[in-house]
Amino acid sequence: MPTCLYPLRRILRILALSFLGLALMMGTFSTPAVSAAEPSTYKSLGTLHGGVRSRFSFVFASDSHLGYGPANRNTELALNDIAANEKNVAFGLVVGDITETGAREEYELFRNLTKDLTFPVMGAMGNHESKWQDPQGSLLASEVGPRNYSFDYGSWHFVVLDSTYPGQTIGTLEPETLKWLEADLISLPKTRPVAIFAHHPLLYEPSRFQDSDDVFADLLDKFPIRAVFNAHGHSFITWKGQGTDFLMTGALMDAAYTVVEVSGQSLTAYSVKVSDEGRERQKVLEVSSRYWNTKKDPKLNPISSLSVTSDTSSLVCNLSLSEEAEISLQINGGSYVPFGTLEKGNHSLTLDISGQALGFHRVRVKAVTANGPFYAAREFGKNPNDLVEWRQNLGSAVVGEFVPRSTNQVIVGTRDGKVRLLDIATGKISWEYAAGSPWGGGVIDGDRLYFGTAKGEVICLDLVRGTGIWRVSLDQAGLSALPSVASVPGGRSVIIGSSSGTLYSLSSVTGKKNWEYKATGAIVCAPKISDGRAVFGAWDGYLYCVDVESGTGLWSHKLGRQVYYAPYLSPTIYDGKVFTTTPYDTHSGGTLLAAYDLRSGEVVWSTRWHATLLAPSTSREGELTIPGANGSIYAFSPDDGTPLWRMDAGSTLFLAPPGPGPQYVSGGYRGVVTFLTHEAQMDFKVSDTSLFVSPLITRLPSGVKVLFADSRGNLTLVKFPS
Repeated sequence: MPTCLYPLRRILRILALSFLGLALMMGTFSTPAVSAAEPSTYKSLGTLHGGVRSRFSFVFASDSHLGYGPANRNTELALNDIAANEKNVAFGLVVGDITETGAREEYELFRNLTKDLTFPVMGAMGNHESKWQDPQGSLLASEVGPRNYSFDYGSWHFVVLDSTYPGQTIGTLEPETLKWLEADLISLPKTRPVAIFAHHPLLYEPSRFQDSDDVFADLLDKFPIRAVFNAHGHSFITWKGQGTDFLMTGALMDAAYTVVEVSGQSLTAYSVKVSDEGRERQKVLEVSSRYWNTKKDPKLNPISSLSVTSDTSSLVCNLSLSEEAEISLQINGGSYVPFGTLEKGNHSLTLDISGQALGFHRVRVKAVTANGPFYAAREFGKNPNDLVEWRQNLGSAVVGEFVPRSTNQVIVGTRDGKVRLLDIATGKISWEYAAGSPWGGGVIDGDRLYFGTAKGEVICLDLVRGTGIWRVSLDQAGLSALPSVASVPGGRSVIIGSSSGTLYSLSSVTGKKNWEYKATGAIVCAPKISDGRAVFGAWDGYLYCVDVESGTGLWSHKLGRQVYYAPYLSPTIYDGKVFTTTPYDTHSGGTLLAAYDLRSGEVVWSTRWHATLLAPSTSREGELTIPGANGSIYAFSPDDGTPLWRMDAGSTLFLAPPGPGPQYVSGGYRGVVTFLTHEAQMDFKVSDTSLFVSPLITRLPSGVKVLFADSRGNLTLVKFPS
């Protein structure tokens, strides 16, 4: 069982506010060179200065949330305590949510607070950066350093991982990151102990903060990873998994941090809580080197083999145990089904799956021994081929949005910086382009594709050949927004927003900059173009309207009650009106849904809605359709905002419109989706990972199909059920 040194209710309170954050580097630690695959994404730093010492300590901290008033004071209190009382510190790691919203000035505040420390301070991405103003970690890369990196100090190898996904609070370990991690660990001597750091808690059974537990558990079985350090919950908690010790740290915003003392191949962690009255320091974790890399190694998984078979009603798990263990089975993260204590040898266990939806599921076996819980997992299908047309893995998670070229072709971008044109009916790849940095989504204009990247470049491709036409470096803060194309006198312009809060207009022919317009918050949505105007929202809480020819601001409205509830998702324009929402605002009467006159900016109508409304769109029937975070789909009259109808489903990760109708899709959590029409609905399990990308509904000659992407890099084409 996990050990909690501070109340669990504090974790729940923090989760209601957000999830995970970003970590940082500063001071004497110089920014490493950019990697070949993506700017400052993967880096091996070698041995840090002074790293030959066998006895040293380091500071492990997180969640300073700088930019939020009380957090600023408490973080400074904790940092002053470190400087005054911790004298043998070799380095510091701040693993997530260093900033409240990922704004540049928040990074600068952290540097100012840590500049006088005598040791280097490093960090990593967290959800408070990726959720708000730094979705792709571009500001982190330019202000701080690499998002994934490793280094040596003393006898230990340290690895820091990015566990975030752009625009989401739920975490994931990107397949490319796991591939880099495995290559990094393979290069090490088998006798060198490893410590891993990531913002989202891993293998933490009380709550699923990310979707990569099983693939991470496989790595724990293969390598000498002795300790895993996580954050996000703002509490000191320890637990075990795969014979490895895990520790969650308290938050800097609560004047709390962890000090880890290292002696040879052993380490001891101490929680520190600071207040105006003094400090409290107590031991929370001890990791010993006894029996490492021997037959008595406590990391040896007793589940020596596992295979599964399934039909429409039952799942059979065949497993071999190398020692006696208490066994239980779990499907898709649900409740464990106990099978008691089983002896060493082969066993066949059966579960009823008649109540599970069609599709691809995951079973996890938990074996508990004196060394704690161990896990093994396998995917299994329940008649998936009844609906699945094809499935393929791209090796990296899809990011941005699907960009349809036609009803049977789509552009797909992945986090490893590749862009592909696919045939939807067959899944065949027509061409592939290596951009070197992940895109934020693209736009097609004639035979050209335009998109921005996390590196801050705008790229124009020949859509037929997949070859580059022009490429310009635009904004170091990164481009996470989809671009739009506008007609202007003398030609066409590409209009795109950046995380610096700048809206740019470029010549579609040459990429030459026409103008720029400065907002005061990050722009992560596609500007909508109509009647010579570009309308967009930003993370400063404003909705803006700009002239597409000159870049002159025409009107703006402050909508967000706080920065967290800004109109950051793309608005929609219909019948001379601009429709927008303030997502996730459940305060002040609920989410704002409003219509503005496109030309004058005057309010046509506005209302507050009790549920969290996401990005609006218009249906084939001319209705205003909007997905809710609760999974429901709502329709309103565009004339006056009158509610017309709703369809209910489970909570959704899909931010974009659910389709033009009459077919809709909702869901995405743990890979479960709901197909909806006005007459019926049906659940389907695409995979047991997160579906962060809004699905693409398309009409092929063979019927209506839906294209899904999961966080493990799988693309799946599914028939919309009749």
